[in-house]
Amino acid sequence: MANKEKKIKTRDSGFNIAYRVVTALAAAATFPVMFFTSLFYFAYTIPYFSLISGDASDTGASYLTMSIYEVLSDSSSFKELFMGKDSKVDLAGVIAEVKPQLIAIACLYAAVALLALLIIVFACFTRKKLPIVITSLLGVGVLSFIPLAFSKLTAPFTDGTINLDSFLHTGLESIMDLVAKVDFIRAGDAYTYLWVIFAGIVVWTGAVMLVNMGDEPKKNKQPKEKKAE
Repeated sequence: MANKEKKIKTRDSGFNIAYRVVTALAAAATFPVMFFTSLFYFAYTIPYFSLISGDASDTGASYLTMSIYEVLSDSSSFKELFMGKDSKVDLAGVIAEVKPQLIAIACLYAAVALLALLIIVFACFTRKKLPIVITSLLGVGVLSFIPLAFSKLTAPFTDGTINLDSFLHTGLESIMDLVAKVDFIRAGDAYTYLWVIFAGIVVWTGAVMLVNMGDEPKKNKQPKEKKAE
């Protein structure tokens, strides 16, 4: 009878199975988010554009968001700007100037993907919830460095260290390229969605742990047997 009770105790309840499935799916959502949503948000203006357009309120501001999917797509605006014989920007030259910052950003996103994979493994192959909480908190911690990494990437363009004009394929037919000024480069929608996923897993797992703690029966202490005199 004792062995039978032990087997029942170690078997997952329906709620815990649902928890593990939901947690694994939430962590797995990290990968399509990183592939289909924008990784960065790029903004630049055209100084004195109002003189060209005749509209004093027109700053010539332009915004560009880019995801991995868009980069790989045949109709990508990224390819029009940075790749091919008609490209406007010398991509290799830009990358060479900000290579450390780009490596840092790539490493941070790779770390996020690895942590998401660990959460999936923990959810599928162990009943313990503490490793999932710790891994999710690490994910939130890694994500907190991404805005800082993007600010480091933007700094050389905004403080004059990098002259954007030197990387542009300029020509009389493209006067906008001569005077383009980078305003900022920020983390895109992927950062926000990833933060919600990891923070959500922390809250979700913490709530489940509290529920399970409340469901555990209190152990009644057995009175100590008196030693026979």
